[in-house]
Amino acid sequence: MAASPGPAGVAGAGAVYGSGPSGFALDSGLEIKTRSVEQTLLPLVSQITTLINHKDKTKKSDKTLQAIQRVGQAVNLAVGRFVKVGEAIANENWDLKEEINIACIEAKQAGETIAALTDITNLNHAESDGQITIFTDKTGVIKAARLLLSSVTKVLLLADRVVIKQIITSRNKRLTIYNLRHS
Repeated sequence: MAASPGPAGVAGAGAVYGSGPSGFALDSGLEIKTRSVEQTLLPLVSQITTLINHKDKTKKSDKTLQAIQRVGQAVNLAVGRFVKVGEAIANENWDLKEEINIACIEAKQAGETIAALTDITNLNHAESDGQITIFTDKTGVIKAARLLLSSVTKVLLLADRVVIKQIITSRNKRLTIYNLRHS
């Protein structure tokens, strides 16, 4: 697997080490070491960066708050679709089902947390100048974003293990057929 530098601050989430039953073991420190995983995460990292880097003014216009909410909802919807695919992979691969399902649950919780922390429907619109004064739980969004990136990376790496096992199984079948024909 080719190593590549991670995108802005996400220098990795899922180093593959040593060998387990399938020939691979995951380090819980999670370092992204494959370009495919990194490229898959880039859109999610971009959306989360948008959420976290919004201006830290205590007063935000209604338009800004709506934009923040839309991004939070988009992240949650994307995570929901991703979790459905992860759960389908888990149901087809009993040996990894528990690990994938745990990572999917974490991802879903993080997506829902991000959506809740960016939801403006519960805010008071009491300011006379058209601005809304809120306390933005940026720390909560950052924690949820970290959990989200970690859990999505886990699912991607476990899915990679499934693909690798399928490739190895296919290769072994072809070798067996070849050996039977040439013996």
